[in-house]
Amino acid sequence: MKTLLYNNEHAWQELCHHAAQLPNENDELLPGLKWGDCSQLYTPAFWKMQYISHKQSDVTNKIYKLGTTILEEIVVCLLGGFGMPSELGLAAFHRLKQNNLIKPKISFEEIYQALYDPFTFADGRKVRYRFYNQKARYLHQLLNRNDLDLIPVEDDIQFRKWLLTVDGIGLKTASWITRNCLNSDNVAILDIHILRAGVLAGFYDDTIDNLDKHYLTLEQKYLDFCNALDVSSAIMDAIIWEFMKKNNKLALNALKHSN
Repeated sequence: MKTLLYNNEHAWQELCHHAAQLPNENDELLPGLKWGDCSQLYTPAFWKMQYISHKQSDVTNKIYKLGTTILEEIVVCLLGGFGMPSELGLAAFHRLKQNNLIKPKISFEEIYQALYDPFTFADGRKVRYRFYNQKARYLHQLLNRNDLDLIPVEDDIQFRKWLLTVDGIGLKTASWITRNCLNSDNVAILDIHILRAGVLAGFYDDTIDNLDKHYLTLEQKYLDFCNALDVSSAIMDAIIWEFMKKNNKLALNALKHSN
């Protein structure tokens, strides 16, 4: 229980109350999946208590939003993703925003130069954005589309389908943008951290491969898990991702000993 977040004694007492109300650890959450002990890392009960803890804190259900507009959110998520450290993707986004380059009809050369120039971090490191040419091309194509005023933001599933028509955006990034923009509980952002958590919790098996091929099936398993826990899948996604990223070595060790 010491892993849970709490701000004061009252909050801690509330968490203890919620913990006492959880089903027995041997009860099934889903067929073949037991709740487990909430004081044991990575069990379904553990994630339920992490969720309750975050809901009691000052963290809102918008803890994951990065941009201030739909277009900004598409751009920042397109700059991040696979193979890109989150800090570098954010740095690239802020440079584009500060230079007023996130707008329709911007030139390829301006975007390219903004991504090409090295980024200097607070510790003095100079780092280059790895995919500056490819991402500049994707962003230029996006910002010069003629249907930016017709994005179907009233429906999360249709919105994700529209995002999949953008070069450089696959199911994971499209789901990421949809979750961030629309607070959607109908999609999931599946990456290595969520997959590892699913294996440790027991709603994924340990032979997961080819995420792109099986994305929608794995997404549904995650959504079923959240529905059974009676939690927002969008908020839980952010909670799991943050916890697993911060405790990456611990998770890898747990996976090693679970086999």
